[in-house]
Amino acid sequence: MRDNLLGYLLNALDEDEARDVEVQAERTPEIQNELLRLRSHVTLLEDSWVDIAPPAGLAARACAFLDAPIGRQSSSSPEAADALVDEKPVPRRSRAFAAMTSDSSRFTMADLLVAAGACVAAAVIFFPALASSRMLASRLQCENNLHQVGMALHDFAYQNKQQAYPAIDADGPANFAGSFGLPLVEQGYLKSPEYLSCAANRGKADKFRLPTLKEVAQAAPDQIPGLHANFDLVYNYNLGTQKNGRVIPPKMQGRTDYPVVSDIVRVGDKGNLNANGHGVTGVNVLFDDGRVDFIRLDEIPELVRQYYFNDLGKVEAGVNENDPVLGSGFTKALSGR
Repeated sequence: MRDNLLGYLLNALDEDEARDVEVQAERTPEIQNELLRLRSHVTLLEDSWVDIAPPAGLAARACAFLDAPIGRQSSSSPEAADALVDEKPVPRRSRAFAAMTSDSSRFTMADLLVAAGACVAAAVIFFPALASSRMLASRLQCENNLHQVGMALHDFAYQNKQQAYPAIDADGPANFAGSFGLPLVEQGYLKSPEYLSCAANRGKADKFRLPTLKEVAQAAPDQIPGLHANFDLVYNYNLGTQKNGRVIPPKMQGRTDYPVVSDIVRVGDKGNLNANGHGVTGVNVLFDDGRVDFIRLDEIPELVRQYYFNDLGKVEAGVNENDPVLGSGFTKALSGR
């Protein structure tokens, strides 16, 4: 959220993002105070910006220096005269080749071993760095997707009196976690369904296509596996809260510790968490206040686990409003239905 506030003050956000920041600042005193504090710092920076003019005549002196011919040393010795008979320059490649093939500069086995060792050392440094940079790029791409999803969810919540996010209908055809994106796309809150899936969360051969709500409702039994394959590539989503056999959708309240969407995390048969992408080191999590955090699984595993199991240890809707559970793909809000 801090990044969005700075972007707002520096006019670096688009209209939708700027409006989202303004609405959150009006609704949340903490965000409004942080915005005022950052504004004071930005004002100080603006006051300190001073244009420094270059030294007078710098361009003319530089051009004169480049145009001046290089002086040659004069010599009256016969040896120097003989040396200057042929002033045609020797190509650099010829000089380099002569140096390599001369008796005094010929490569030895030791030189080859040193060169080979240098190449190996460079490879050891370069390839892990390349893999790390690719992993970071995919992580940031998923983070950007989640920011787009977060703004769409906030716009959706603003349009209803309960200020609720999309509901997972326990008794309808879209009774699974991955269906949360259907109203966002079909009602125009999200520009593209591609934002609902991260490339790092799916295999190279997997192609993502979001079915429509009509397709889900009218799907024949033999079409269900295909639907599974598509919705299994959608981000995890907050299943809501169960109350008297019903499921109440999560509400937008600007909570900093309440997760709404995350990278794909599936629960194994033995209760283990399987995260897809990012080198299986952690997951991006979108919180109710609109920020996205990358949480490492090995640093705070218990914190991550409580986002994917309710207080009863089940993978279904929470038992109260402070019991968020992020379900993946075809995970149902009520496991008994």
